[in-house]
Amino acid sequence: MIRKVFKAFYYLLLTVIIFLLLGLAIEANKSQVCSSFSVHVDHSCGNFFVEAGQIKNEVYLKFDTLNGQDLGNINLNKIENLIDRMTYVKKAEVYRTIDGKIKAKVTQRKPLTRVIDRYGHSFYIDTDGRLMPLSSNFTARVIIVTVPNDIRLAPFIDQGGYLNDITGERNKKLLKDVFELAKYIENHRLLSAYIDKIAVTPTGDFELIPKNGSHVVELGSTDRMEQKFYKLLVFYEHGLTKIGWNKYNRINLKYKNQVICANQ
Repeated sequence: MIRKVFKAFYYLLLTVIIFLLLGLAIEANKSQVCSSFSVHVDHSCGNFFVEAGQIKNEVYLKFDTLNGQDLGNINLNKIENLIDRMTYVKKAEVYRTIDGKIKAKVTQRKPLTRVIDRYGHSFYIDTDGRLMPLSSNFTARVIIVTVPNDIRLAPFIDQGGYLNDITGERNKKLLKDVFELAKYIENHRLLSAYIDKIAVTPTGDFELIPKNGSHVVELGSTDRMEQKFYKLLVFYEHGLTKIGWNKYNRINLKYKNQVICANQ
């Protein structure tokens, strides 16, 4: 019995000591001055919309240079929130190290598709379904979508919100369908390697243009996408690979259980 009590007391005392030492370490860390501020931007997705130097400049404009300031007086949450609000940033993590450095890890937003109207206005839709303006620093290689002549994208370019925030039911539905279609293609290994352009017709149908430009795929609406693309891939494998990729210039997937081909 005494041994059990002693063991319990020992572990309790050990826990208290650990927390005391941790508290002392935190207080000691706060009394340090910032020796450096560094930013690491994740470029693993192949996008270069924002660089570490740009982020550091924005932070210094708001908080002055961090070097030499007491760590206890530097609000890491405010720095993190500032970086999070930058146009091309998806997520920032700001923390301090035990040797007095402040570091920021930054993940960029990833564009899924670029939408263009007849007036040359365009923007990206990112993988989270948010509007994203073009960048003067970098152009992403993504699926290009052209919209009907009566659609003007200028009002949405600087909006920066989610697709649900778009005004006008027609515009909202159109761009939501574009997003879902581009996401389906991007997530499919074969389709993403083959399709690089989408055209929205005046009637609201979708047409897909392969990279080799040999034909146009008439998808119609985004209803039954999985079945339509299954038909297309089966037709590619068992049809065009045998009769030639340039045999037809239009392939229609609109109708259930049918693939209609034509030369026009």
